[in-house]
Amino acid sequence: MSISFFVSKKYFFSKSKFNIVSFVSLIASFVLVVASCSFFIVLSVFSGLKDFGLNYNRAFDPDIKVTSESLRVFEPTKIQIDWLSANSDSFVYSKTIEEKVLLSTDGKNSYGRLVGVDQNFRDVIEIDSVISVGRWIDMDSNEAVVSYFFADKLNLGLFNYGGELNVSIPYKENDSPLFKNPFRSLGFTPSGVYMSSNEKDQRTIFSSISSARSLLKKTDKEISSILIKPFGDPKSLIKGLKKVFNQGYIVKSREELNQTYYKMLKTESLILNILMALILSVAMFNSIGAVIILIVEKRKSVQTLLKLGATNKSVQNVFFKHGLMISLTGGVLGLFSGFCFVYLQKTFSFVKLAGTEIPYPVSLELSNVFSVIAFLLVVCCIGSYLASRTSLQIKL
Repeated sequence: MSISFFVSKKYFFSKSKFNIVSFVSLIASFVLVVASCSFFIVLSVFSGLKDFGLNYNRAFDPDIKVTSESLRVFEPTKIQIDWLSANSDSFVYSKTIEEKVLLSTDGKNSYGRLVGVDQNFRDVIEIDSVISVGRWIDMDSNEAVVSYFFADKLNLGLFNYGGELNVSIPYKENDSPLFKNPFRSLGFTPSGVYMSSNEKDQRTIFSSISSARSLLKKTDKEISSILIKPFGDPKSLIKGLKKVFNQGYIVKSREELNQTYYKMLKTESLILNILMALILSVAMFNSIGAVIILIVEKRKSVQTLLKLGATNKSVQNVFFKHGLMISLTGGVLGLFSGFCFVYLQKTFSFVKLAGTEIPYPVSLELSNVFSVIAFLLVVCCIGSYLASRTSLQIKL
């Protein structure tokens, strides 16, 4: 054990003859407890809210999506279909067909987007996580899953309770019969209702791909997109897909499908870390003040050390390590307190979202622990160094 560490430890644990010195040191540690505890809790809450939002994102967007660059509907080539089948052990995929439609029931109308899906859709998209009423569609019947938005606006009930949902599209110019309804319609029975806060998703209804093709008059080979969920690393799979679906196709990951959302998350995370680091830095000034007061109070003790052969640098190390002890003690206690609070919230959910019974989302992530520790080490070292430099400027 070095002499500087031994002396700084003695200063840290011994009681000062001036109560103000002990009081200031205690306050400095307490402020850091609060700051680091708040830092970790805020980061954990942000991570929880991010995961909470991404859960809804996973309920509507795939990990990888393949679409045509210019066509609304396309037919995959035999080579592309064979490649998907040959590599099916590394991913699962689903075919969909989409179209803008008119929805009506009992004189009430609205517009939306019809998405016809196959039997693999639920293996690729976590749609079941947002269905709160009813069930998923039966692939062998004209059933549809609608949003709360449509259920409320069109006064829909499940399984024909309240009437059938009519989905219509306009006839093409050469197909339109004279003196007849210009729309081609197909009746759907609502089987389930899902929740979403996204306006685009709220205007989406899901049906079987066969029912959608029947309404749209499309062949069994025509699709609008291929949704893919990889079992492993999606980056290598995307490279392979881009080689097969090259000219005229677009292959996008989930992040590329929601660029604005992910950029917003990264920006918010950066701003949050900067703000909390500033708060931690302000809290560090209490430790700097405590070390400076201790230097003034220990002048006679320092004179004794200098007479015994200690150098100015070793004296500075004494107060540097003392400042680290004050800062890190408060920081570690605060981090531990924040960890306990987040763990209890995650386990017992004693804090709820306002007006609901939904637990306030938090997430225990090692990255948050390392972030707080990294900020603590940097801020504590800088603060302790600045405070210890004062020992060279005070006449001992």
